Amino acid sequence: MHWTASIRVLLCLLLFVLPVRPQIPQPLARCGPRVTQGEWPSNPPLSGQRLSEISVRPTVDMTQLQHDAKELADLSASVPADINRVNRGLLPKDVIEKLRRIEKLSKRLRTRLTQ
Repeated sequence: MHWTASIRVLLCLLLFVLPVRPQIPQPLARCGPRVTQGEWPSNPPLSGQRLSEISVRPTVDMTQLQHDAKELADLSASVPADINRVNRGLLPKDVIEKLRRIEKLSKRLRTRLTQ
């Protein structure tokens, strides 16, 4: 009796394990020719002059940058009050000029920071 139960268990295991074996993924092979270490392209070393050309970045005048940022912040802070006046039917004469100045300052800051 013991012998037949173990054979049944073994048969059940084989029925479940054998179909799974072909589904185990195999590693993919490389397509194309193999490249040896000597065939890899290499970048030429940078000379001292070329390295200095790459690392040279124009200096940014930090005081002017801070001044422009402060002016931009002040102008931006005054815009909501002007818009409230526009909603009441009053158009302050300098609103359009403020908005143009804000655009100009933001563009200047952006170009100086991304140089």
